[in-house]
Amino acid sequence: MSWYKTGTITITNGSKSVTGIETKWANPLIGVCSGQMLILKTKNSIEICEIASVQSDTQLTLANEYIGDTKTGVNYEIPTSPNVSIEALALRISEMLNYYQIQLDAWHTILTSENEVTLTAPDGRQVTIKSQYAISNELAKLLEESKSYAEQTVKNADTAIDASSSALNSAASAKNSADSASSSATASSNSAQKSSNSANSASLSENNAKTSELNAKKSAEDAKKAVSSIDTSVFIKKSGVDNQLIDGSLDVKNLTENSQRVYSPNNKPTADDIGTIPAVKKQVNGSPIYVVGNPIDFAELTVNGESVIANVSNINNKIDQLYNRIYIVESYVNGDSWYNKYSNGFIEQSGVIIARTPAPNAVCGTLINLLIPMKTQNYGVSVDKVNSGLWGDIDYAYAELYLTSFWLASYSPVTGEAWIRWTVRGH
Repeated sequence: MSWYKTGTITITNGSKSVTGIETKWANPLIGVCSGQMLILKTKNSIEICEIASVQSDTQLTLANEYIGDTKTGVNYEIPTSPNVSIEALALRISEMLNYYQIQLDAWHTILTSENEVTLTAPDGRQVTIKSQYAISNELAKLLEESKSYAEQTVKNADTAIDASSSALNSAASAKNSADSASSSATASSNSAQKSSNSANSASLSENNAKTSELNAKKSAEDAKKAVSSIDTSVFIKKSGVDNQLIDGSLDVKNLTENSQRVYSPNNKPTADDIGTIPAVKKQVNGSPIYVVGNPIDFAELTVNGESVIANVSNINNKIDQLYNRIYIVESYVNGDSWYNKYSNGFIEQSGVIIARTPAPNAVCGTLINLLIPMKTQNYGVSVDKVNSGLWGDIDYAYAELYLTSFWLASYSPVTGEAWIRWTVRGH
């Protein structure tokens, strides 16, 4: 026995209509027809209905109204080849023969007709195709058109070849003419340029010769005038191999060399000339000393408004103050933690922690580790509350002090935790 169960169905309570989804009930090759069973399969039950008629691939009618619950997308089965009566079998055979007859007629039409033909596939799809005769006619027409196009293409190619040959010949002739014209023009241009250069050179040479002649005459006249204007009485004359003497008067105070004054025994520089303090050389206890002509109060000498020489005792006081000043020798900062070490050994350090109170109305202890060790246990601890509100009412006090840590005692009426800043200062 064959079963048809492709797709799903929707069936409504109190209705005879059944709608299929992705079904092919009207396909005669499947064999769904009146009198067959429609079996509905659910998770916990099986229902059997009788098919009264088939309207299309997705629509059939039951013999009786459906009395079950409305169902959508439910699975089904139809036994398509049960033991049936001779009348039903004859009906199915008649439907199959009718289907095949329709297909044979369609293929006959495809081979003989000039029109398009619509075929129905076994799954119910319809396909429209052209007849064999129409396809042959279209091919014959395409062949004729292709032949005409080919002949015209050959003619166009021959014409193009002839035109190309003519164009090549014309281009070669034009190139030869252009080359000849270019050569002639180049030769003419070169000759003209050479003639122009020769003329320019001749003119320039003539002008240079005239200018040189005039310059020579002027130089000769200038030399004569210069010689006649020289006063030889003020010349320095050489009287021996290593000696020179001056004839006439000479102002030695105006002698310069490279724009700088030239001094001589008769032209000694003064203190004002060289920017020094005027002084007089004396002998004291057999040793030469220089005595300033005018007394100077060195205590009043200043540079940029500051005294040059200060009281020696005042300088010593300043030095003592510097020695006794306290200054930071080491400093550290990291987030909320910091410390400073001073030159006299004093240390101050601070950090932020969470202090927890695990039990209400009780004194609780928190061990706090110092950032750097203290030298002694004689140091002070202060606590600042970071939180406000309920946890700002917690009371704090430090208990035992150690070199590297100390115990912080806290009291609160309720349990909880709060942020605090601790600070340690001492040696």
